[in-house]
Amino acid sequence: MMKSFAIDDRGNVLRYVDLYSGSRAREPLLFVHGLGCASSSDYPPVVGADSYLKTRSILIDLMGAGFSDKPEDGEYHSDSQANILSTFVKSEPFTRVNIFGHSAGAFVALKLAKCLPDQTGPLILCAPGLNDYGKAMLSAITSMSEAQFVSTGFSRLLEQLKSTSDNEAWLGPFSVASPYAIYQWAKSALDDNAQNWLEDLAALNLTKAVILPDTIASDEIAKFEHAGCIVELVANTEHMMAYDNPDGLALAISRILNLKKGA
Repeated sequence: MMKSFAIDDRGNVLRYVDLYSGSRAREPLLFVHGLGCASSSDYPPVVGADSYLKTRSILIDLMGAGFSDKPEDGEYHSDSQANILSTFVKSEPFTRVNIFGHSAGAFVALKLAKCLPDQTGPLILCAPGLNDYGKAMLSAITSMSEAQFVSTGFSRLLEQLKSTSDNEAWLGPFSVASPYAIYQWAKSALDDNAQNWLEDLAALNLTKAVILPDTIASDEIAKFEHAGCIVELVANTEHMMAYDNPDGLALAISRILNLKKGA
């Protein structure tokens, strides 16, 4: 079921899909998507997989993305997105929230967990941070001004992606995203990626897990283990795991949540 949450007194609304609300209703898993994505389109195949735990799952479209509102004067950097999600969580009768964040959404998820130190269950980061392709694309976006990107840069980028990308599913949510949101989040994601975010992750006193492709280098695995993370590997996937192998991603998430449940 699609639900909404008013983020201000001007009627701007955050929208999300609320699934399996009868199962562990007060301990949901919040899905935070990556830049240019939308949880409402990315994660239904994951939470619908046979291997999924079927715990209450809240598929959030961040402001500026998917079905959520896209005010031109909105603030879309990662701190603002995390603060909105924190306000949403505090408005609900949740005893605990488990958090999933993909790609640049991992930075938002990490900041959300820091906002809710006593309420966060397992924090699951999926392919966290920016790969070389992501850094190059976001650097190209932020090489121009926000006004330039909104007026011409966004449409040009979309045409370029349509001609070079083989992932039509990803282009759907990207094409309907706010260009203001894309620009502002791109800028903050580059800043977040350049910071010592792994140190922040290591400092969190909660269950932490990272889901990575099984082709990842061993030194990448080691740095997450050093930060105190459980590491799950998913076969036959690259960065966009929800599209490449939704069943494998569902199984990895379920293993992490089942591990904590049995602890």
